[in-house]
Amino acid sequence: MVSACLLALTACESPEPTPLDYGVRQVRQADRSVVLDAAEAALVERGYSIAKRDPAEGVITTESIENDPRDRSSRSGVGLSSAAKTRRFVEVRVAGPGDLTKVYCKVLVQEQATQAYSMYAADRSGSDLPGQQTAIDRDAATTAAQNTVWRTLRRDTAAERQILDAILERTDGGAHPGGGKT
Repeated sequence: MVSACLLALTACESPEPTPLDYGVRQVRQADRSVVLDAAEAALVERGYSIAKRDPAEGVITTESIENDPRDRSSRSGVGLSSAAKTRRFVEVRVAGPGDLTKVYCKVLVQEQATQAYSMYAADRSGSDLPGQQTAIDRDAATTAAQNTVWRTLRRDTAAERQILDAILERTDGGAHPGGGKT
């Protein structure tokens, strides 16, 4: 009974970001809104458009930026197709009360994998007769954006470091105790 109550109390909490999933820096700025303003300015300066800014949660996310499939510099590793579109987007989180605020940044690079997933759709349908699919099974009445599948390829840690360094410059002139680099 006690373990069930503990599970119910802790299940609603969202996990804190970790250095395994984000680039991290510490800034000497206690005011979260100042750090969020600096993060937004650093992202806009690098060509990103802000999709969501949530001051209460301390989160900024950007619109995705699609890359040209012929641009090899935007791709890393083996993908599903040599001509697949890629995109990147950024999430910045600001956390920590007190004099040292932690700034987390994640830049994800994703590959469009819709064609690869649709090739295997019949195998996942559970039917041997492909003609028995309903309109919903064939993605009718939905938009192309809703039907597009993106597969995460990697994190762009170099871009994360650049964004975090720009935020540091805007908040406390680049001075950060302990480094906090990833």
